[in-house]
Amino acid sequence: MKVLIILPLIVGIGFGFDKTISKEKGATGIDLPEQEWKLPPAMQEDGYVDESKMPKNSKYTEMVVLGNKILNETAKYIGPQAKDPKMRYAGNNLSCSSCHAAGGTKKYQSAFVGIWGRFPLYRARSDGIDTLEDRINGCMQRSLNGKALPVDSKEMKAIVTYMQWLSQGFLVGAKTKGQGLIKMPLLDRAADPKKGKIVFEEKCVACHQADGQGLKNPDTNGAYYLFPPLWGKDSFNTGAGMHRELKAAAYIKANMPQGNPDLTDEQAYDVAAYINSQPRPVKAGGEKDFPDKRVKPVDAVSGPYPDKYPQKQHQFGPYKEMLK
Repeated sequence: MKVLIILPLIVGIGFGFDKTISKEKGATGIDLPEQEWKLPPAMQEDGYVDESKMPKNSKYTEMVVLGNKILNETAKYIGPQAKDPKMRYAGNNLSCSSCHAAGGTKKYQSAFVGIWGRFPLYRARSDGIDTLEDRINGCMQRSLNGKALPVDSKEMKAIVTYMQWLSQGFLVGAKTKGQGLIKMPLLDRAADPKKGKIVFEEKCVACHQADGQGLKNPDTNGAYYLFPPLWGKDSFNTGAGMHRELKAAAYIKANMPQGNPDLTDEQAYDVAAYINSQPRPVKAGGEKDFPDKRVKPVDAVSGPYPDKYPQKQHQFGPYKEMLK
């Protein structure tokens, strides 16, 4: 069972306390129909770009291919495995594709298809307008537990160029079917880590191993992990979207176990709770996220909160009574 390490660079589940205020702050005035999913002809099933189908001797092609490789083999290019110590911006050995599967080309796995035209946009986490580069660096500091990549660096430009290439032909401001995560019904009970442990043992250990530390790739030409660690020092930190119950459950429900997603809603919620009950790096300054507490997601793990509900309920639910 290969679980997302959310970068979710996409606008996914983000229940806020006051949906009206959240919608007002994010309003763009753009009213376009949702677009159909499509991939460029040079995009392969494995998430790599077929260079033989790209323009020859093109600087654009060069940057698209580099951006794609950075996302699929992040640790090698901008992480702990980079030959140049100055390029080790990511703090763990995950790849962006650990979450955004196959270079961000799989539906409901926080895909990058069409995403270039969605930014800049309002994000509650910063309570401001974020650029695509801002969003990428949010993942660098949270899901990859590292530091920001310089906006003017070749690597950042390559990542953005690749995302623009994936978004060719899509209308600016329009959403695309398959972006983000699926919508899941809320449970009437809290997610149960103890039940989740049973689900993990039955459904997840074949890939992520009994200790949750994943499986390394014996091929040094690919990603560092075949299946990423779900907790521990080489996993995402507490500031990542995957550390939120609603996001994690939605990703797991749609995609796990890999190749045969057959979990019930309750199993998805419970195993997400189990995974996020395990130790992992702590993101400093979590209390500063979501400056406007009125639009802070109900499943945000770190306080403060603008309500009467305890931290445990914010982490595991039940959430129905918490939403306006």
